[in-house]
Amino acid sequence: MKFSGVGALVNKELLSLLRDPKSAFMIFFPIVLFLTLFVFASTKDVENSSIVVFNQDSGAHSVNLLDKIVNTKIFSKAVYVNNNVALDNAINVEDAFIGMVFPENFSKNIDKKKRADVQILVDGRRTNSATIVYGYLSQILARYQQRLLGSVASSTLPSVTTRTWYNPNKEQKWFAVTNLICIIIVSQAISLTALSIAREKEQGTFDQLLVSPINPLGMLIGKTIPSIVISLFMGACVMFLGHMLYGVPINGSLLLMLFSMTIYVISVVGIGVCIAAFANTQQQAMLGTFLLQMPMTSLSGLLSPVESIENPIMKLFVICNPVAYGNKLVKGIMLKNMGILDTIENVMPIVFIGFFVTGIAAFTFAKKHRIKMF
Repeated sequence: MKFSGVGALVNKELLSLLRDPKSAFMIFFPIVLFLTLFVFASTKDVENSSIVVFNQDSGAHSVNLLDKIVNTKIFSKAVYVNNNVALDNAINVEDAFIGMVFPENFSKNIDKKKRADVQILVDGRRTNSATIVYGYLSQILARYQQRLLGSVASSTLPSVTTRTWYNPNKEQKWFAVTNLICIIIVSQAISLTALSIAREKEQGTFDQLLVSPINPLGMLIGKTIPSIVISLFMGACVMFLGHMLYGVPINGSLLLMLFSMTIYVISVVGIGVCIAAFANTQQQAMLGTFLLQMPMTSLSGLLSPVESIENPIMKLFVICNPVAYGNKLVKGIMLKNMGILDTIENVMPIVFIGFFVTGIAAFTFAKKHRIKMF
């Protein structure tokens, strides 16, 4: 038969990956590592930070405002200084990455209904954390300003009510776990496939497989099925462990999730096959995996919004990036209960990308090894 022996090859690949304790450890340990480190490291919440204060005002308003700032979980440490030089030095040596300066007439201006300014200094070396803390600080200042206006004056002001869909409490761990599902699938699917085929080439057993009774296409299928199964299993582990440990909801259909992730994994595995087609050694396969995996992850919406990308070449890369669609599928199904039509809309580009990269890989294999794939 055309695909006879594929099952035996799949069994051989699974045994070679799972029988060796070191290989099994390297495959499954990232689940534990990422769930304990990545989830907390990737969160955008900033707590227990420090602030340096230079208060030149002796009135009650600066004291009351500082009391509201310091007595929060955002700031666990407040450094008080007596001059601007000490304030600059505290930021320079990273004792604090945000500072406040109250002028002498701060409380007096508030009592006289005049404008009262506060200077805020932010450490640009730690832009992300400082920007987030500055946002927290701005909210505290806005609330204090609202309280000073009084109930009569504030009743005439327009009020804004913000409602966050799909994540009402803005739990950053929800985003971290859903991102982790895509990251761990793409890293394992590409590396396992590329290294598996490159190892056969390096050991000289790849040519033996080509002259065996197994059809060349069946041989590639047998080499990729273990990577697909392991990647899906790891993605499922992250999803259910994230649900149990961090309360990440699974609002959508599990069957729809399985279908979309299977298509996603097959497409990503096709990229691994494409890398293996050009690589002759495991070192080359690892380098190719690294070179592709980094931009695929960065330009997928996992780390930063792709909507802010203006470069047309980078936009084209986003359109051709299966991880970008996988990110939409995971977040959409788990958090938004995405329907069948929206799922198919995001699955179809992945299918086209998978056919394209797999076609390149098959053509390269056929040309380099002078074989007929079909």
